[in-house]
Amino acid sequence: MSAGSFLFIPEIVSSSDLVALVPRRLFRAQSERLTIIDLPWLSERFDIGLIWHERCHGHAGQRWVRELIGKLMVEGEDDAPRG
Repeated sequence: MSAGSFLFIPEIVSSSDLVALVPRRLFRAQSERLTIIDLPWLSERFDIGLIWHERCHGHAGQRWVRELIGKLMVEGEDDAPRG
């Protein structure tokens, strides 16, 4: 099955016999509805990129959001699995 967004996955999994492989930090708050386990063989990391139109490059609000996302991703690296 394919989902258009990670946000749909908790509902799909909780109302079916399906499982999903997703980043843990996205579903910590769902632990009362879902069983969350670590995969001992999965230690790979993946890159996430931000893309924006060049006309928005200098926009103060857009810049703030991009910087905030960057800061949150660096802080979230403490939660990332280590190989």
